[in-house]
Amino acid sequence: MSRKIIINPLTRISGFMEIDVTIENNQVIEAKTKGNLFRGFEQMLVGRNPFDAVYFTQRICGICSAAHSMASSLALEDALNIKPMEQGRYLRDIIHCCEFLQNHIRHFYQYTVPDFVKIEQNPLLLSDHDDFRLPKAINDRISQHYFDSLPISRLAHQMLAVLGGKAPHNHGVFIGGISTQATAEKVVHIDSILQKVTQFIDEKMIPDVYDIAHYYQEYFHLGKGYGNLLTYGSFNNYKDLGTLYVDPLVSKNGSLETFDEKKIQEKIDYSWYTSKKSTNQPSEAVTEPDMDKEKAYSWVKAPRYDHLPFEVGPLARLILSGEYDNRISAMDRTIARAIEAKKIAEIMKILLQQIIPGVDVQKKYELPEIAAGRGLVDTTRGALGHWLEIKEKKLSFYQIITPSTWDFSTRDNNGYRGVAEEALIGTPIQNPDKPAEIGRILRSFDPCMSCATHVYSPGRQVKTIKVF
Repeated sequence: MSRKIIINPLTRISGFMEIDVTIENNQVIEAKTKGNLFRGFEQMLVGRNPFDAVYFTQRICGICSAAHSMASSLALEDALNIKPMEQGRYLRDIIHCCEFLQNHIRHFYQYTVPDFVKIEQNPLLLSDHDDFRLPKAINDRISQHYFDSLPISRLAHQMLAVLGGKAPHNHGVFIGGISTQATAEKVVHIDSILQKVTQFIDEKMIPDVYDIAHYYQEYFHLGKGYGNLLTYGSFNNYKDLGTLYVDPLVSKNGSLETFDEKKIQEKIDYSWYTSKKSTNQPSEAVTEPDMDKEKAYSWVKAPRYDHLPFEVGPLARLILSGEYDNRISAMDRTIARAIEAKKIAEIMKILLQQIIPGVDVQKKYELPEIAAGRGLVDTTRGALGHWLEIKEKKLSFYQIITPSTWDFSTRDNNGYRGVAEEALIGTPIQNPDKPAEIGRILRSFDPCMSCATHVYSPGRQVKTIKVF
């Protein structure tokens, strides 16, 4: 006998998401991930000054705002044919490193740890299940680290603000690098904070994630998905430093290939959008919202690479860079986030050592009458792309595909589910009244469903059945 479980909203993620799963004989046989927010930022940008995009798109999210400033700056540099100085790249990438560190530490301790560790000191964290297996000494230690992580995560944002002015929604990242000069005092300040963050990652975060993995071994066999991996490249192609992390690559059916951006498509067969075609290239027409569309069930579209769904994020980057064994599961994703935090701290240390104080990376930029550009960058959660067009010195087109759109897409007209949907299929549910497995698998992707505008349809009630 089948049973449907609806979780709305899934908590301890960024943004709002509904999960509908069907189980039969205590096993998931169908799953739908639903993004219930309409972003609409692309439409808001049309007609604005192109330089506004750097600051405007950061408001898409309060967690990964620097990532959007990175992608929009790269898209504008492409459109204006601007090649930034290496000093500009170093400074901009240091700001990006800070966001990686803040995100990974926060997501692991504040969002993932409560799935596996009973945190009795916090009355707000009333558990929705009773599957806690850690010995008391380890449980108590990681519980304390849950609280210790709060000031460490804040320190990562403090570093970002040294060069970016503030966090979130920094004022630093811009075309050519950043909008200010580095000073010796700023570099020393950032380096002193980075040492504290690095020490926390090495001495607490890494041991904690492996202790959790030891007591939840079955999660190495749950949540795999399709196994296709993609990265736009991360901290790569420096003039003097080469690639510090990973070049643009994909892995399809276990075979490694060079990434080709022409193979990106976006499908809307099961999304609340209409367009002349159901499959578009990212630089083609922006779709129109249509919440009455038949069969549609989410505001999230379905990006595909070479007609297939691909996973993006820390695990994809580590595997594609050759720094992690080729295993894909919910627990591997969680471990990868901790390992990547250590990797990013090491990269940031190298970039800081290259900074020459007092170098001005900015100049006056002239807007062309007509131009087009794209900015592709790997961010905390994976591959982020911005595509834009300029006409009469105004934005005439803007398109954004976020990492969570890759991982939490709808199904498509070829019958492929989204990556996270596929990861849930076949999952055994020990207690259907307390399906802890669903939240653990989905949070391993670090979903960010934050968008712009709630959609309200007169006469329709919001469907909320159970809160986890």
